[in-house]
Amino acid sequence: MDLTERLSENLVQLARLGLAGRSQDVQAYLRQAVRRLKGQEPGLARELSELLARAPTELSPLRDFGSALVPVDADSRLALAKSEYPIIGSEAPILDDELRIKLEQVASERDHLAALEAQGLGPTRSLLFVGPPGVGKTMSARWLAHLLDRPLITLDLATVMSSYLGKTGSNIRAVLDYAKSVESVLLLDEFDSIAKRRDDEGDVGELKRLVTVLLQEVDDWPATSLLVAATNHGELLDPAVWRRFDDVLEFRLPSSELREDLLRTAFGEDGEKIDGWLPLLTILWEDRSYSDLTRTAQWIRRRATTKALNLDEVLLDRIGNELRTSAPEMRKRAAALLAQQGMSDRRISETVGISRDTMRRDRRDAKNG
Repeated sequence: MDLTERLSENLVQLARLGLAGRSQDVQAYLRQAVRRLKGQEPGLARELSELLARAPTELSPLRDFGSALVPVDADSRLALAKSEYPIIGSEAPILDDELRIKLEQVASERDHLAALEAQGLGPTRSLLFVGPPGVGKTMSARWLAHLLDRPLITLDLATVMSSYLGKTGSNIRAVLDYAKSVESVLLLDEFDSIAKRRDDEGDVGELKRLVTVLLQEVDDWPATSLLVAATNHGELLDPAVWRRFDDVLEFRLPSSELREDLLRTAFGEDGEKIDGWLPLLTILWEDRSYSDLTRTAQWIRRRATTKALNLDEVLLDRIGNELRTSAPEMRKRAAALLAQQGMSDRRISETVGISRDTMRRDRRDAKNG
């Protein structure tokens, strides 16, 4: 095929994509062209790379966020999305290293658009956050919006979901179109409620068509905005959802080290006072999420303040209440840790609900075994 024929074929394909309104596909096609042309036509490849790098800002200037109107439900006139800018109180969430590195990578890509486009690459456009409640999914979306200095737009499912199924689809499309019209981070929380498996016999055809529309939107999402979908129930998602996102980030319950870091932070100015308790707390609360740990720490601090009690007293009382309903093995481990802190056998027995004779026998067995 000679040069004229190749140019004609490329022009026809670009025209087809452009007339169909598939701007994301146009960019993907041009990136492929950049990779093909780098060796034979470096000058043309460079010009295309520069055009792609400028596309989000110079070639397609977006409306100012403040002038864009948040879409509303036609009947209730309630806003279909919540928008926040600037992001207030968006401290870096306490996450494991792998997650933190991935999130920072997504943010840094926006500072290196030209270099990415020169390689025929684009920035991350969509992320799927999967994990149990309270592990930092929403906080991470806020942090990303803060790092990117962009508004955070959150789909309000309570308003969007309508008893009139056709309206639900139009409401969601309105929010998606709005998020694409401004440089933003769009958070689709509880994503499983609108992207359920299409083989779910309990759903009617309209909801299944809505899933298909959502999948197409993820495919065509522009690089100007970042789409973040979060779910507590990955098993409910349609199987086709997983491969549509640029990356899937799994959020887990915090490790022992992260529980320690979070508890020190959550106890604020009293953080140093709980160092001696941390070995016990990280074991006792090993099944707690980030938000659970934070709420527990804040309750203990409030209790100590309002009752004018020593923090150690409140901690011991809270730990005792939990240990007395815990498994015997957990109570034995707690008794050993409290003994290492120098607590008397009588006090340990009262706290964990194990007799002193049992504790002495356990120590002898541990020493001999």
